[in-house]
Amino acid sequence: MDNNRTLEKIKKCLEMAKSKTSNPHEAETALRQAHKLMEMYNLEVGDVLASMASEHTILAGSEGSPPVWRVRLAQVCADAFGTMILISNPQWSAARFIFIGCSAAPELSGYAYQVLARQLQKARRDFLDTQKRCKRSTKVARGDAFANGWLDAVHSKIQAFAGVEDNIAEAIDAFMKKHHPDVKSVELKRRKVKARNEGAGDAGYEAGKSAQLHQAVNHQPRARLTMGI
Repeated sequence: MDNNRTLEKIKKCLEMAKSKTSNPHEAETALRQAHKLMEMYNLEVGDVLASMASEHTILAGSEGSPPVWRVRLAQVCADAFGTMILISNPQWSAARFIFIGCSAAPELSGYAYQVLARQLQKARRDFLDTQKRCKRSTKVARGDAFANGWLDAVHSKIQAFAGVEDNIAEAIDAFMKKHHPDVKSVELKRRKVKARNEGAGDAGYEAGKSAQLHQAVNHQPRARLTMGI
């Protein structure tokens, strides 16, 4: 029996052991069978938990390190679907975002990022077209302020939830320990907005109110992006 089939069998046994519909005898038998399989194939609880999670990788959409607004957008999408995000920025290839979670959540997080990134890029470009006679550095600063304002509006539209279920959090943690043990956290620093660029942030917030993300068919995310404020 290959590892994947073994892990699936163990998971089914553990689910049966925890099921409210199983009688005590069935639950005990299922738990004993799970432990027996784990011993037979030299597997630990962490292996079983890690097998419940998966990862989905997408291009960040920028050259070099992704700007703060792109990272914030990826985090908003991760929050909406109960996933964790990693940033992969190899020296000789394009930066990528990796979403880690259970079931279809990683793919949906990536899909949400791509949809919202297109909307934000268009809104940012339209706004910058109105900024005449200013230096490139000023345009970039105002574009970033606009993007962050847009994201503030979008983030406020995500319905708050008290984290993911314990088993999903444990699965993501086990997956990280098994597949990404050396990953380090980096503090996200948002550029300080100068007084003359504050209007860009306000404009971004107003534009972000119209952001739309249609819910995928047959999926109930832990939080969703609503259609309006």
